[in-house]
Amino acid sequence: MNPATGSLLAETRRTPGRVVLTGLAILIATTFAAGTLLLTDALRTELTRDAVRTPEAAAFVVRGPADLARIRATPGVTDAVEVRSAFLSVRGQGTWSLESDPLTGPLTRLPALAAGRLPTGPGEALLGAATAQRTHLAPGARLTIGERSVTVTGIATLPGEGQNTLVTTPDLLAALGGELDQVDVAGTPDPAALTGPGLTVRTGAAQRTDEAEGASATVTAVLAGVSVFVGLALVAAVVVVASTFRIVLSRRRTQLALLRCVGATRAQVTRAVLAEAAVTGLVAGVGGVALATGLGAVLTAVIPNAPALVIPWAAFAGCVALAVVATLAAAAIPAIAAGRIPPVAALGTAGAADAGPPRKAPRIVLASLFALVAGGGGVLGARIGGDPVVGIALVAVSGLAAFAALIALGPLIVGLLARTLGRLGNLSAAGRMAVANARQVPRRTAATITVLALGVGLTSALLVGIAGVSAEADRSIAEHFPSAVVVQGADAAAAARLAADPTLLVRPGAGRADSPPGQGTNGTTPDQAAPGTTAPDGTAPDRVLVDPAPGTGDQALRVAVDRALGPDTGALVTYTADLRDQVRNALDVSRAVGFGLVGMTLLVAVVGVGVTLALSVAERTRETGLLRAVGLTRGGVRAMVGAEAAFAGAAAAVLGAVIGGGYGLLALAAMDLRTTPPIPWPELAALLVDVVVVAALAAVIPAARAARTPPTAALAEL
Repeated sequence: MNPATGSLLAETRRTPGRVVLTGLAILIATTFAAGTLLLTDALRTELTRDAVRTPEAAAFVVRGPADLARIRATPGVTDAVEVRSAFLSVRGQGTWSLESDPLTGPLTRLPALAAGRLPTGPGEALLGAATAQRTHLAPGARLTIGERSVTVTGIATLPGEGQNTLVTTPDLLAALGGELDQVDVAGTPDPAALTGPGLTVRTGAAQRTDEAEGASATVTAVLAGVSVFVGLALVAAVVVVASTFRIVLSRRRTQLALLRCVGATRAQVTRAVLAEAAVTGLVAGVGGVALATGLGAVLTAVIPNAPALVIPWAAFAGCVALAVVATLAAAAIPAIAAGRIPPVAALGTAGAADAGPPRKAPRIVLASLFALVAGGGGVLGARIGGDPVVGIALVAVSGLAAFAALIALGPLIVGLLARTLGRLGNLSAAGRMAVANARQVPRRTAATITVLALGVGLTSALLVGIAGVSAEADRSIAEHFPSAVVVQGADAAAAARLAADPTLLVRPGAGRADSPPGQGTNGTTPDQAAPGTTAPDGTAPDRVLVDPAPGTGDQALRVAVDRALGPDTGALVTYTADLRDQVRNALDVSRAVGFGLVGMTLLVAVVGVGVTLALSVAERTRETGLLRAVGLTRGGVRAMVGAEAAFAGAAAAVLGAVIGGGYGLLALAAMDLRTTPPIPWPELAALLVDVVVVAALAAVIPAARAARTPPTAALAEL
């Protein structure tokens, strides 16, 4: 170990808090990455368990037009059952998923009952637990499916119950029109004896493996999406750490120069700084993995029926290694700059590492190159057509290039903003000093702004994207379901009964022009259908559109429709409000998940604001002491630091909202939506205010520390 490395590592041991503070952003990003790995393993375990539906007792699976009687008569077969499924309309409840099960025996797929009893007679079925909770149905309830009445005898917890689900016998489901998916076969038959024309025979083990791999593929796709946000959080952390390293090395300029005086070479100083960065990354990586494991253990203990926590040690080692590499990458340029410090600098006082104007020409050239990539990718992604996934991927690549251009131009933008604000005559003293500080160290301020702008941009893009998709969904629902209730497949008598109800407004669906839109039916008699509710040949139209008459509430509307259609109707009834609620619930879930993922990047950015200000306050002890000596109060110091944070937050909010909103519109264009995307101005305005407030809150502790600086501190730094 060279003397320079030993000296810097000894300094690290004396001030461990500096290591933690410098690597805090890396720690958060590593926690996010390790937590994602834990979540992925838990999700894979859970989905695999739910996805493997073929029973362990099934030695073979037969697919195709199988003859159950022939299979049961095959030598070696001890049991065989049909597996059927269907999506059928349940009167007054929409479309449900129906599954078959033998209910008893080794080939049952049914878990233990939660309530009630197993079906024992014809026309009986089990209700999924989640379905019972959504529909408020209980054992004893009667449902009408097509022309048959089905009685619920019990409730069972079913895997993957995303849609309302009933479980009944294969015979009843066959009578209802359910399709044959496969035949599960138990025993030790000769596979050749099970084959036949159009049949496929495979082992039960192979079928279970395929079911498990399908679930794993879903988890892999989820991980790929989440990994994008992990990468963005890591990029934000690298920007923050690079800025903090520049500040830390600026404070230690004299120490590094003294090392050069006693014989340390440039290469030795650079390697020493990189060694310190490696230690910082190692501590942050191990801390992030430990924190993620602890949080996972707590969640596993708190959440009922949570899968066991499986720790992927190899992947965690990769997280730690990635933290070290990311920290080394962040420290590379500051380390090279530290190696260039001349020995004569030991005779002077260190200045800010980021002080002074940035070099314009290289930054403009680099930003222009990134801007060309961003522009080309954005235009190509918005106009590619055909595959929206490819288009959105191109838009995402364009966004990363735009962010890189913002990093390159950041110091120049900060200088321009500082000069513009400096010309305003109504700034307070604290505001003028904050603007002057930002102008003095543009690279440091730019690092804070760009990492905040990344988080704001992601959030803005998500807000615009959700608003556009929501508007498109509303347009599609309004186009295909232009009334409160849409009845498909109703016979002429049912259509006449609907038209005769004075609480309903009935008209034919699209494709019929017999009745003007919105024509009412009040005053008709039960044996007189309203005009336009029958075709010229006396049959019912393909669709009947039903709206409530004035004064008719939603519940009364549903009761009236059910009464008019009767218990034995084969019509498919869709309540538009329910469909719209389902879409909005799905969008709400997407919004929550998206904000959760984007929130990690924002968290790294806010931590970066706090860390940068904390180190900046420590670096400017002499300056703050001088300000206190000439009369600046503690409150004035706090206001100055808070104004710096607010300046960074406001600049990042505006830049992020403009860039992110634009890329949200580009992503919607790549999806080729038919609706003109609305701009969610209230949400974007609230985001801008929140970012400024959060940035100011991140400055509370650094501002309090700066305010405690005594005037004598200036003399101590001389």
